[in-house]
Amino acid sequence: MRQLFVLFVLLGLFAPLRAEAYPWMIRHGYSSCAACHADPSGSGLLTPYGRAQSELLLAATYGKTKEEVSPSTNFLFGAAPLPEWLNLGLSFRGGALVNRVPTATNVRPLQMASDIRAQATFGQFRANASLGFAVRRALLASLTPWEGNNVVSREHWLAWDNEDQTVVVRAGRMNMPFGLRNAEHTTWVRERTRTDTNEHQQYGAAVAYNGDGIRGELMAIAGNFLVNPDLYRERGYSGYVEWAPRSDLALGVSSLTTRARYDIDSRQPGFWRQAHGVFGRWAVARPVVLMGEADVLVNSSSEQDAGLGYTGLLQADVEPVQGLHVLVSGEALKPVGGTGTSVGAGLGVGFVFLPQVELRFDGFARRTPTNDGGINSFTLLSQLHLSL
Repeated sequence: MRQLFVLFVLLGLFAPLRAEAYPWMIRHGYSSCAACHADPSGSGLLTPYGRAQSELLLAATYGKTKEEVSPSTNFLFGAAPLPEWLNLGLSFRGGALVNRVPTATNVRPLQMASDIRAQATFGQFRANASLGFAVRRALLASLTPWEGNNVVSREHWLAWDNEDQTVVVRAGRMNMPFGLRNAEHTTWVRERTRTDTNEHQQYGAAVAYNGDGIRGELMAIAGNFLVNPDLYRERGYSGYVEWAPRSDLALGVSSLTTRARYDIDSRQPGFWRQAHGVFGRWAVARPVVLMGEADVLVNSSSEQDAGLGYTGLLQADVEPVQGLHVLVSGEALKPVGGTGTSVGAGLGVGFVFLPQVELRFDGFARRTPTNDGGINSFTLLSQLHLSL
């Protein structure tokens, strides 16, 4: 057991991770994500301003007060100066995972993402794209047809910003605008709504608005063109609106409806998939932020009447000192057509020990009901999160 723990820690220390959005930035008065991310709804490539804030607000200070941004926050720690029109980022995500179920224990290293992200800006127009490598999973974002070791492009889109930079019109492959843009892409609110940032992007056109106290985005979904044949592609819409009555509180609603000739998971024909819900973020006090999301799931097909389900997540992020985060979460899932309600709980610790470098350890416990009882599972995950 001791050797297993050492392996788990070492793999977490020396493997890579990818930059994500942080909904708990509302503790610093940031209810909007557009200032720090190229994506107007958050996640992915950081803007120069976002890189600066990662040093001033996120990284551990070790007792010192930082008032100026060091050149090391720039691309490749400032070793490769870029022209003003070009923004580059290297992002890595990896670590180690231990999963225990009643019949087995699985231990394996994880190389979750290794991406280069780029954005070229010419006046009010932008071109944004990412290219990376995935050892496993991320098949829905894969440019190559293999079961593993694929070249992936999670995002590639063109955008136009108005002069005030409050409106962004985009077309291409984009993250789905829905709910909390949280980093934990395996939570049920992301997994069951198919709105995670790991592989469930879609092609289409979107309009985003970021104004004083209100933001939102609506996307017309044309389908995932990396999925073949066409009969498995979903088409429809996805969107959200979030209102921030105060700098420490934001409340939102989300809605998503798609139709596919055949569902890519269940293979049911004439498949309609819906998710509608609410979400919110509240900085209760400077160290404590509460985040929650609740969604109703509705599925139907030409062979099956509409069925209802639901999923929810409640998470608390506590930052006792700058750079150190303790995360406590609880989640529930009643799948459409499933038996009973699954529940889960998580405890995590994250430490941003350098600007844009985070070490994180998480433990998750889940119980899934069955006809003759239930199945318990427990997962330990170590990660290194690096964005250059």
